Amino acid sequence: IIILIIIMSVNEVKNKRAPIEFQIRGTETHGYSRTFCIGDEDHTLGNALRHVMMQNSKVGFAAYSVPHPSEPVVHIRVQTATPILEEEVQISAIDALKEACETLIEQCELVLEKVEETMPEVREDRIKLEEIVANEGADEDDDDGEELADKEDADGYEDGVEVMDDEAY
Repeated sequence: IIILIIIMSVNEVKNKRAPIEFQIRGTETHGYSRTFCIGDEDHTLGNALRHVMMQNSKVGFAAYSVPHPSEPVVHIRVQTATPILEEEVQISAIDALKEACETLIEQCELVLEKVEETMPEVREDRIKLEEIVANEGADEDDDDGEELADKEDADGYEDGVEVMDDEAY
């Protein structure tokens, strides 16, 4: 009985939810420099995105930070590079982040594909989990989603995204 209590107490530790889902900070006019705050994420996503962005020649600077271990938020700072050739156009920080996300998704899909080729049981488990998630979504009432959307709008967030200027933080 004592072992069961210890195991339960360790597994029941839960982090609080982030107050934001996604936030863009910065006032630079052209959008070449921004800080993106992503809620409910940590070093895993922050470092992966930073690494992918630094492989992009269009990005001059990319870094991430987790302001405090008890806050489930990662800040990703992006500054795009000024093009060397005159015919090139400098991309925005938002486009650099989008490209990094797309690249990271492609890399993860490739790794998952290779793992599933080598270990068919992983594919079977993934399919079972997808079915469970799909069935859970079908059981929920549509009215609950509308109430959540109304609550987010009342908090000043539109689809979980808030844009702030530099003076706000």
